[in-house]
Amino acid sequence: MEYTGEYWIPVFNILEDSCNIKLAQPKYVKAIRGKKTDKKDAKWIADLFKHDLVAGSFIPPTDIRQLRDLMRYRTKLTNFISSEKNRLQNSLTVSNIQLASVVSDTFGKSSMSIIEKLLEDPTNTNFDIEPLVYGALRNKMDELKLAIDGFIKPEQEGKIVVIKQHYEDLNDHLLKQVDLDIKCLRLKSLLRLKSS
Repeated sequence: MEYTGEYWIPVFNILEDSCNIKLAQPKYVKAIRGKKTDKKDAKWIADLFKHDLVAGSFIPPTDIRQLRDLMRYRTKLTNFISSEKNRLQNSLTVSNIQLASVVSDTFGKSSMSIIEKLLEDPTNTNFDIEPLVYGALRNKMDELKLAIDGFIKPEQEGKIVVIKQHYEDLNDHLLKQVDLDIKCLRLKSLLRLKSS
């Protein structure tokens, strides 16, 4: 079989248990230029294989393939989370809310409490900030009051609400579920290796 995108996978899944399949890189089985058809390509690859000129690629076992797929998906989710963090930070900056200049983590407990309070009434930045601040940030009350002295426009407010919700969904549900699936697959792989 020729390795082209994801098209080989469904066929491979069906034939994996019953056939000895060689998965070939396209650059090693490329036919000479001309009027190419699928039929001619298949004939060419079969001819190469008959003369033992097809070098097969390594195909990991099913559980390792699934684990790789989940790891790639986890990486994408992590990138989405980073993007949402950047978008929220940009919305706060555009609104003259400079929490990032005072706190080390804009998505920490104190910062998120302050952001939620700001979203309740974006026109009021003179609320009591002390009950929302935890730990060492209590020493920076004056700086925090200056940092939230901005104005969140209705468009930015809506955007921040959507971004915050998407961030929480990605972080709390999807990423945790994928991590759980990855742990299960790793355990299965280890058990399979120990039994063989």
